[in-house]
Amino acid sequence: MNDLDLMEKFRADVPPPAPGVLANARSAMFRAEPARSRTRWVWRSAPVAALAVAVGVAGVVALPGEQAGPASSPQEQAPEAVRVLRLAAAEARRETPLKARSDQFVYVESRVAWAGAAANDKPSGSKRPAYQPPVEKLRRVWLSVDGSRAGLLSEPGEADWPLDAGQRAYRDELPTDARAMRAYLYRDTANAKGIPADRIAFVKVGDTLREQYLPPASVAALFEAAATIPGTTTVKQTDLAGRRGIAVSRVDQGTRHDLIFDATSYKFLGERDVVVDDTTPYPKNAVTGWTAQLKIAIVDRAGQLP
Repeated sequence: MNDLDLMEKFRADVPPPAPGVLANARSAMFRAEPARSRTRWVWRSAPVAALAVAVGVAGVVALPGEQAGPASSPQEQAPEAVRVLRLAAAEARRETPLKARSDQFVYVESRVAWAGAAANDKPSGSKRPAYQPPVEKLRRVWLSVDGSRAGLLSEPGEADWPLDAGQRAYRDELPTDARAMRAYLYRDTANAKGIPADRIAFVKVGDTLREQYLPPASVAALFEAAATIPGTTTVKQTDLAGRRGIAVSRVDQGTRHDLIFDATSYKFLGERDVVVDDTTPYPKNAVTGWTAQLKIAIVDRAGQLP
């Protein structure tokens, strides 16, 4: 029985959530402070994907107590993790798609925080990288619907930063069925050296949701495809905005990557990356990235608030 057959079996075993349980809210998103760049791809893929895949930045946020869900072997999904992703997919399918013209912008508002590390520049100092604790920020971005126009990044205390055109932010070309979406998640894994394909695919779920808009059918397919990725389990978790939820998590190479959902409505809230082993320069339980997606909207121009 292949992954998609298993996925459909799980789907049959899980009753659809009651409409009254599925509340209206599109919340929380990742928080981090990457190096400024004129292309949003640097911030989008480097901070979170690097954190989860390579633990590429340092710094520590205190790790609150967590309660893990059912254990999962590296070759299978915990039933609870599959259930959460299936319910999240059902919730996504109930959403009304946002309409957009090609000349408009996708607006994304989030709270973001990730850690960093820097070499000690004092002559008498240790050569070991020093922690740079993350600073939480409110992040607002405006990204071209069809990629033809320059976007804008706004963060408190910083001058607004232009973002190059070129990458469409309204992703209505992505698959709407689970099988094709799974192929999309695994598409670029063959050439990755030393990084498990399942890890790349799982992290790509959050990368795909972070700062762009997907129509509900594609979001649902994304969660259905994620339910076929082996090695997932669940953890009780909050997002960076303090909203309590449940995370579908996967551990690889000493780092746990969380996709956080509202525990009642199963709305996607954000992401979290945690070091689960001592990995220089990161101590065990260091949180290296955290997000909360607060709002996604369509606006007429860069800089306009919905």
